[in-house]
Parts: sequence; structure tokens; C-alpha cells
Amino acid sequence: MKIRIPHLVLAAAGTALIAAACGGSSTKSATPTSKPAITQAATKPAATTAAAGAATPAAMPMQPGAEKMKVAISSPANGAKVTTNDVTLAVAATGFDLTCDLAGKPVQEGKGHYHVEIDKSLVNMYCTKQATISLQNVKPGMHTLTVLPAQDDHAEVHENAVSVTIDYEPASPLAEIKDASFTAKPSMKIISPKAGDTVSGNFDIVVEVKNFNLSCDLFGKPAVAGYGHWHLNLDSTSGPMMGMGTMAGMSCQTVFHASAAGLTPGSTHTLIPLLLDNGHAPLEPVVSDKVEVKIK
Repeated sequence: MKIRIPHLVLAAAGTALIAAACGGSSTKSATPTSKPAITQAATKPAATTAAAGAATPAAMPMQPGAEKMKVAISSPANGAKVTTNDVTLAVAATGFDLTCDLAGKPVQEGKGHYHVEIDKSLVNMYCTKQATISLQNVKPGMHTLTVLPAQDDHAEVHENAVSVTIDYEPASPLAEIKDASFTAKPSMKIISPKAGDTVSGNFDIVVEVKNFNLSCDLFGKPAVAGYGHWHLNLDSTSGPMMGMGTMAGMSCQTVFHASAAGLTPGSTHTLIPLLLDNGHAPLEPVVSDKVEVKIK
């Protein structure tokens, strides 16, 4: 069995949209483009386990116990008609304990979370029995929602993925979120904690973001210039997708609820928030900040 890193929106498409938006404006936009992201693999659009033979980009050796990590979707039913502007997945996990506290940290057997994709594009990571997905900027019609068990380092057990299709027919369609332009470049600054602070248990990371719109509803959707979210990485942004393996989580707010679980007391770590587009590709040029903290 092989595991893989998550499907991500093709950045080339996002870059094209941003370029088109900039080219059609009389005022030059300061919104940066995105770095190329990982190409997507095929996902079987049915309420069954994903095909073991599906393409798996950047496949990695399986960690101990990964084959036991399984998920099931009890709701919505395959082919269900959705008239609201979001859909809630009821997910059951077996063979591992759901926890987001260990995300981006060394893999622990029997621990993990799950990822949700819409039409093969990563939305977010979840560690609850329900996951609500916004259908903002999603066109009416048939769409595929896929749930994939994932280890702490976000490597997905692709062979144990399950999918359902939905028929999105909104009773009251949402207004499309369109490109936004700013006269200044986007920026990000960590407000708290401060360099050298000691943290323990659950703690908050507060950031200030300027000239950029943070949006939860656009997670995993096609690129919209001037919109996106941020990831929090621990110690490194190297590797595929600016260090997906060390990502503690995603946020569309100015506060991220972090955890020191899985980190050795007395150790020092660097917190690195960075801005990304809707498809989880870092802005170009990279917009980030960092602060070093001690673990109590």
C-alpha cells in the first residue's frame, strides 16, 4: 500500500485567472500570483472505496498502521440533492483516533485526521465526526465529495478514500465572490506570541493580514484574486507544497488555535504562518512571518 500527499488545485488555472483580472483593470493590482501546486490524481466519483490503481502523485512509503486507517460517509447519500449553500458530511473513522493537535508533527501510529476534497480539490483537514463544506463559488450540478484518512504529516491513505456525489441545486444561489484588487501588496505579521515566549497546552497564534481577504468559504475553490487563507507550519516550509508535512493547520481568521501536543517540553520551535490562495498554493512572492517559541 502507498500513501500520498493531498490533491491540490492546479495553480496554473489560478494564475491564469489572476492574470486575467489584472489585465482587465485600469489600476494595476498588487495581488501576487501562486506557485505551481501538485497535480491532481483521479478519484472515483462513487460511494465506494477509491480505486487502488488511481494515480498517486508524490507517493511515499506507508507508515506503520496506515492500512488500518479507514473512513465512511453516512450522510449525505450518494446522489443526494442539495438545495442549501453548504453540505455537512457525517464521517466515521475506524482504525485510528481523530486528532488535529498532532497535525504537522511526527507521525504517531493510530492517530490522524481526514481531508475533504470537492471535485478532487483539497478543502481542509478535519478531526470531528461532521464536516461542513461551503458551496460558495460552486456551480449548480453534480459534484464529488471525497474523504481521505490522513496521517499527522498529511500523507493520505488514498486506497481507503471514500466518495459521494451530490446534485447541487441551490434554492437561493449565493452571489459569486469575484476578484479583488489592492493598491498595496499583501502582508502578514505575527502579533502573538512574541519571540522567545514560552507556550504550553493549547495556545493562540494571532496574526495581522493586510491587503488580502481571508475566506473559509473559498477553501478548495478556483482561484479568486485577492482571496485565500493561511497555513501554520512548524519549523519548516520545505518539501512539497511549501512543507505540507509540517502544516499544523489552516485558518481563515486572524487567530489560530494551536496545540503544543506532540512537542517535547524544553524544545524550541519556529511558528511560520504563510498566505495561500484558495487552492493552497503559496502566494508569489511568498508572504509569511515567523517567530521562535519555547515549549513548556
